[in-house]
Amino acid sequence: MRYRRAIKAFDPAKPLDQADFDFIVEAARLSPSSHGLEPWHLWHIASPDLRAKLVEQAKINPPQGADASHLVVITAKTAQGIDPDGEYLGHVATTVQQQPEDVIAQRRVMFKGFLTDRMGVYGDPAAMFGYTCRQAYIALGNMLTAAAMIGVDSCPIEGMDHAAATAVLAEAGVIDPVYDAVAVAAVFGYRSEDPKRPQTRRPATEVLHTI
Repeated sequence: MRYRRAIKAFDPAKPLDQADFDFIVEAARLSPSSHGLEPWHLWHIASPDLRAKLVEQAKINPPQGADASHLVVITAKTAQGIDPDGEYLGHVATTVQQQPEDVIAQRRVMFKGFLTDRMGVYGDPAAMFGYTCRQAYIALGNMLTAAAMIGVDSCPIEGMDHAAATAVLAEAGVIDPVYDAVAVAAVFGYRSEDPKRPQTRRPATEVLHTI
């Protein structure tokens, strides 16, 4: 964690080994999520044309988006994509978690109640998407940490035009924006130079509070 920094300048001549990238992706795949629904998808943007469009149209920072070895865009389920009565919950419950139909029916009711009474987001598309984005950020955090564990540099990228990024992926036929939208992105590779400023953090006594 002391090694990990938000790297702004990457060495384009140093590609990431496939095994190292697989390790980072596995950290995301094994990440926890609310109700175990994993409401995210990872998109490794290997296409130079698609990557250029994300840099130009979605304003992903060029020194990172263009030079880093790997660009990963993380999409999260929209309100319709995560709807309790929708296809995605049924897919996860049936195919991934292998639950019987009667349990899935009960789970749909329970999940709708959770979103309505506990989270207060059901029926509000922006709040529903915010809920799934928070789950995606758990996967993102684990990817950044996993990368640092093996000496791979990274940088999370939230500062972009999310609507434009979603439109770029939709136009390419990668996603259906009715069900999925861009939450955040991250780049991975190797720094071209060491950061000029040291890592600074508040002391533990200011962060942790026991009451």
